[in-house]
Amino acid sequence: MARLKDQAGRREHLIAATLTTIASHGLAGATMKNIAEEAGVSSRLIAYYYPELDELIEAAHRAATDRYYWSRQRDIEGDHSPTVKLARLMYSGLPRGKDLLLSQVLDEISVSASRSPIHATLMTLLFDREVSLYASVLEVGRALGEFDLTDGSDVIARNFVALEDALGLHLLAHNSSMTLARAEQQLASYAHSATGVRIAPVAPGETSVVGA
Repeated sequence: MARLKDQAGRREHLIAATLTTIASHGLAGATMKNIAEEAGVSSRLIAYYYPELDELIEAAHRAATDRYYWSRQRDIEGDHSPTVKLARLMYSGLPRGKDLLLSQVLDEISVSASRSPIHATLMTLLFDREVSLYASVLEVGRALGEFDLTDGSDVIARNFVALEDALGLHLLAHNSSMTLARAEQQLASYAHSATGVRIAPVAPGETSVVGA
C-alpha cells in the first residue's frame, strides 16, 4: 500500500511539474528535460512513469481540466441566490488568481486540439461541464423569477463559456486593448442582456452584486 501511495505521489509531482512547465515555456517547451528540471528529478525517472512524453502531457491535460472544473464548481456551492452564483461564475471564468496557471495551461494545450483527438475530447468535456454550471444556475434563476432569460438557458450558457474563452485568450496574450476590468465589463454587459439583471463579477466569499 505504501509503495502504491509513493508511486501516486510521484505521478502527482510529475504532473504538477508538467503543468508549471507548460505555463512557463508553452507546450513546445514541455520537453522531458525541462519537466525533469522543474520536478528536480532525472529524465530517466520520468520515463519510468511515463515512457512517452505524450502520455505525461495527456495526464497533465486531464488534471488541469478536472482541477479547473471542480474549482469553479466549489465557487458556487452553498446556499446563495442564482444572481450571486452567476456573478461568481463570471468571476472565475477569467484567468486570474489561484486558477491562472490552469488557465495558461489550458490555453497552451488548446492549440494542439485540432491535431489530437485526445486533447480535443478533453477540451469538449471541459466546455460541456462549464456550460452545465451556467445552465443550472440560469434555470434556477428563471424558476425563482430572478432572471428574465432572453433565450434558452443552454444557449446563454454556451455563449457565456465561449465569451469567457475569447476574453481569456486576449488576456493571456497580453493584448493591451483588453484589460481584466474591460473583460469583466464585457461579461457584465452580456449578463444584463441575457438575464435582465445587472450583475458584476464577484469573487468567492463575496455576495455584493449590482442589482437590476
